[in-house]
Amino acid sequence: LYYYNININIMVHLSNIKTIGAMIFYSLLTYFIGPLVTRSFMSDHPDQCIAGYLLGFTISIFLWMKYGRHLANK
Repeated sequence: LYYYNININIMVHLSNIKTIGAMIFYSLLTYFIGPLVTRSFMSDHPDQCIAGYLLGFTISIFLWMKYGRHLANK
């Protein structure tokens, strides 16, 4: 007989109000603030939002790795 080890993954990033707030902030940073910042630097480029998404996403990942993951453990 084979026994399957079922590992239930709990989404800790949605476990409390602080992490939900952090996720909302990271979403705003990625989809609104990042493109807003890069529009002024790339006014002649046709794809201004792509660079903004990349900037916002990168900052969000660094913030999550530095601060956000500690919120999920509380």
